[in-house]
Amino acid sequence: MQLRPRFGLYALVTVSVLVSFLPIIWLILTSLKTTAGIYAWPPQYIPDPFTLDNYINIIQNSPELLIYVWNSFVVGFGTTVFTLVFGSMAGYALSRLGMRRAGILMIFILAVSMFPPVSLIPSLFQNFLQFGLLNTYIGLIIAHTGLFLPFAVWMLASYFATLPVEIEEAARMDGMGTFRIFRSIVIPLSWPGFVATGLIVFIFSWNEFPLALVLMTENAMRTAPVGISLYPGEYAFPWETISTATVIAIIPILMITAIFQKQIVGGLTAGASK
Repeated sequence: MQLRPRFGLYALVTVSVLVSFLPIIWLILTSLKTTAGIYAWPPQYIPDPFTLDNYINIIQNSPELLIYVWNSFVVGFGTTVFTLVFGSMAGYALSRLGMRRAGILMIFILAVSMFPPVSLIPSLFQNFLQFGLLNTYIGLIIAHTGLFLPFAVWMLASYFATLPVEIEEAARMDGMGTFRIFRSIVIPLSWPGFVATGLIVFIFSWNEFPLALVLMTENAMRTAPVGISLYPGEYAFPWETISTATVIAIIPILMITAIFQKQIVGGLTAGASK
C-alpha cells in the first residue's frame, strides 16, 4: 500500500526535474548543432551531425566572451563577500540583540528588496557618474550589494534564529564579548546558512542585467549576460553563437554550485564540532 504513494511522489519529482532542466538541455543540444540543424524542420532533437565547431569558432572569433565571464565572476565574488559581511552582522543584530519590533524591521527590509532595479537606475547612474564609479568593478559591486543585501539579511537572520541561545549565554558567562561570540561561535555554527545565502547571492549577481547594462558601458567591462545579449546580428539572430556563449557562461555557475552543495551537507556538523 505504501508503494503507490511513493511511486507517485517519485514520478512527480522526476517530471518536475525534467521540466526544470529541459531549457538547459535544449540549450546544450542547440550549441552542438550546425546552423542547418538549428533551422531544420521538423526540428532536430538530437544533433545530426554532432559538432563542436560552435565552441571552437566562438573561442577563436569572440575572445571577449572570456572577459565577460571574468567580469561576472569578479563582480559576483565581490558582491557575495560584501553582502555576507554586512548581511551577517545585520541579521545577527535582528535575531539576537533584542531589537524592538525586529519582525516589522525584517518585513520592511524584505519589502525594500522588491523594488525593481530599473527604478534605481537614474539616481544610481547620476551618483556613480559624479563619483567616478562607472565602468568599475567596485561600482557594480556596491550596486549589487545594495540590491541583494535585504535578501541576505532576511536569510541569515532566519538561520541565526534557529541556533541555540544557550551556547552564546555560556560563552558570555566565560567573558566573551558579543563580537567574539559572533566570530568564534555563531559563524562556524552558521556555515551552511552562509554557504546557501552566498551561493544564491552569487547567482543573483551573475544573472543581474539592468544595472550591469547601464553601469558598465565599456565593452571590456561588460558582464556575461550583457555581453551575450549584444551578439545578435543586424539581419539574423545567431542562435548557434548565443546558445554556445550561454553554455560557456553557465559552466562556472554549475561548478560552483556543485562544490558548495557538498559543503552544505557537512558544514553544520563541522561547525558544531568546533
